[in-house]
Amino acid sequence: MVDHLTLMTLHALLIAVFFSFLWKSDTHERTVYFWKVFGALVLGAIALGWLMYPFPRS
Repeated sequence: MVDHLTLMTLHALLIAVFFSFLWKSDTHERTVYFWKVFGALVLGAIALGWLMYPFPRS
């Protein structure tokens, strides 16, 4: 069974690849932009989940 973190990371990977090819033309620029977007999506989602952890579920 695939867990939520794996699916979230796959989604971040696909979005980062799409945006890096859409907005950057040079290979080096694409690589740098890919890692920035991928890191922002994955680390941002983990940070948001960590911040929401103390709140009770309904």
